[in-house]
Amino acid sequence: MGILKYAIVGAITVYGLQYLTKKRSLDDKSIINDFSDHLNDLLGKLKDYKEKVKLDYQQTTQLY
Repeated sequence: MGILKYAIVGAITVYGLQYLTKKRSLDDKSIINDFSDHLNDLLGKLKDYKEKVKLDYQQTTQLY
């Protein structure tokens, strides 16, 4: 029973990876590429927010 369970889980994993990395015919991108692009945008926004918070903290500490 254990081997059958691992075979089924392995088959589902392989199918899932193929689905996530399959290129669309419209724009030649996959779901992983879309996620990566979105993640890069979020990291850029996070970096800008970090700089803003750092600047606000520095200005506030200079007042006191």
